[in-house]
Amino acid sequence: MNNRIAGFDGLRAIAVLMVFLQHRLFGDIGEIGHLGVWIFFALSGFLIIGILSAQRQRIEQSGSRFAAELKRFLFRRTLRIFPIYYLMLTVMSALMLFGMASPELASGMPFHFAYLSNFWIGSVLHYWPGRYSHLWSLAIEEQFYLVFAPLLLMLAARRHLAVCALIVVTGLVSLLAMRAAHWQEITIYTHPLSNFWLLALGGMGGLMIAGSAHDAGGLRAWLGHGATLFVLSLCLVGLCATEPAWSDIGNPVLFTGVSGAYGLCIAALVCSIACCRNAVVMGLLEARWLAGLGRISYGFYLYHNLIPDLTRNHHAQALFGGVVPLWAHAVGIAASFAISLAMALLSWRIIEKPILRLKTRRTPTGNVDSVSTHTAPLASTMTRKERSQCALTDEGTASDAA
Repeated sequence: MNNRIAGFDGLRAIAVLMVFLQHRLFGDIGEIGHLGVWIFFALSGFLIIGILSAQRQRIEQSGSRFAAELKRFLFRRTLRIFPIYYLMLTVMSALMLFGMASPELASGMPFHFAYLSNFWIGSVLHYWPGRYSHLWSLAIEEQFYLVFAPLLLMLAARRHLAVCALIVVTGLVSLLAMRAAHWQEITIYTHPLSNFWLLALGGMGGLMIAGSAHDAGGLRAWLGHGATLFVLSLCLVGLCATEPAWSDIGNPVLFTGVSGAYGLCIAALVCSIACCRNAVVMGLLEARWLAGLGRISYGFYLYHNLIPDLTRNHHAQALFGGVVPLWAHAVGIAASFAISLAMALLSWRIIEKPILRLKTRRTPTGNVDSVSTHTAPLASTMTRKERSQCALTDEGTASDAA
């Protein structure tokens, strides 16, 4: 059985398309990019915390050691995210060195190499640095791995749900305190504490629906219903469309409450798709083109912001006599999408996919991977009993693009 959760690749594709359109339309369509980022965070939390919980169970039940499991987790994460990330940074640094790229943001390179882009943007620059602005979310995920992987592997698996709940509470209280102290919006937006709770919330959902108790079965049945997914989608559309308004709420308590509801809906949506039994929904999310984009979404996310905007520049304005027509903007967006997609496809086939094969080569035969006990259903044709016997994590498809 192919160890992946049906629908998740499609959800990744939708999320990365949201981010792409946000960047290409310069925020003219609200805050769909923010929703896309938070979907990635919830997906990562769902999968990564489930993996760490399975690894901790292996320590408790099979006599595996903490150091071995931590090394295993970090090795696999490193194979997935480091190669093309550091290749991209190295290429951009070389282009700056030889005068082929603007050196004005070269001071941020040490932060990018150390996965501290969020601190550079939120606490040093205090503005979005154009083509490097999207790296902040990758830094958030890496920081989450480094802090919570050792913590969850040290603590008993039965305490993981409580730890996730504590992270959520800590994050929301921190968000409240930041707003009350009138921190800059960009500093709050990129701070680890105002984002970690989204990953923890996704992890809570994954742990709750992976249980074998009667309550977990009922929760899976409710989340997997098509009506539940529809209502959650409507709520998210409404919250996303009104974010420019509610993000300006002066009352810190009310703002935190709305943000918490937003995050809860996003995490519930991820869990709903993981449990979904609706053939129409699965058919849409598992469409070949959508699932294919989701599979290469990390590379697409990493490269798309490096592609220059083809119509929002002085050359395009001069070409069209001052005002670039709408159709030309549409063609420019389509062209930048095609270039980003081509780069992501080449990256996947030439670099990422061959490197990922090292995961299985380095895995001992007798040391069963977490996906063997935490495998998600592939299609909506599985019975409810089969679904409830499958936990819902997969390290091979863990979200790395945020």
